Amino acid sequence: MKEIISKDNKLIKEWAKLKQKKFVDKTDCVLLEGITLINEAEQRNVKFEAVCTNFQTDEDFGCPTYFLKENAFKVLSGTENSQGIIAVAKMPKNKFSLPKGNFLVLDQIKDPGNLGTIIRTAVACGFCEIYCLNCVSFRNEKVIRSTMGTIFDCKIMDITLDEFNSLSKYLLYSAEMSGKSVFEIKSTPKQFGIVVGNEAHGISEEVKKTKLEAVSLPMKNKVESLNAGVACGILMYILLSKQKQ
Repeated sequence: MKEIISKDNKLIKEWAKLKQKKFVDKTDCVLLEGITLINEAEQRNVKFEAVCTNFQTDEDFGCPTYFLKENAFKVLSGTENSQGIIAVAKMPKNKFSLPKGNFLVLDQIKDPGNLGTIIRTAVACGFCEIYCLNCVSFRNEKVIRSTMGTIFDCKIMDITLDEFNSLSKYLLYSAEMSGKSVFEIKSTPKQFGIVVGNEAHGISEEVKKTKLEAVSLPMKNKVESLNAGVACGILMYILLSKQKQ
């Protein structure tokens, strides 16, 4: 186990750059913090470039392991109450492909917490192919942490508008306040997609040009809208319950 004392160490400076999207895109590497997240990644054969701890360990992660003094570890840590372990892991982008099952299309979701919540709920519902159109990066460290490891159980694809248009062959339900109540849907086909728009502005005009079946969640007590992650989760469960077997 190698030791790094200074926060100005060359490796620390390189790994710290992974807090910036441009360096994640350049290297296809991300920082995974916390033993649970690292174990989830390890069980799914995610490749580690390095593991850094602020405690001594003999555990073999299949890569170089570094003991970091506290000032060096803090440079990499993104949490207030760290568990003292961070992995530098490979997380390449996925190429676009058509879905094999139910899927999500996320249109300009910008909040990392929302995206992480949606990913986690989508995996729980079996919507394991997620298409992101101009969203916050799914390789953002806050997104990854909030998925609680489920990000390794799905295929997330950053897509273009043209690639989105190729999904129009499938029935696409869109979450819109002007749509008919989701409870009025009698049945859903064996495969379908759900389109969820931006937290503040909803689904973009470019996406609306594609044929969509707008559905809404009835609101009481003058509530106008729900958090995007919450609304998406409710729609997935309701529409899934109506799916033809």
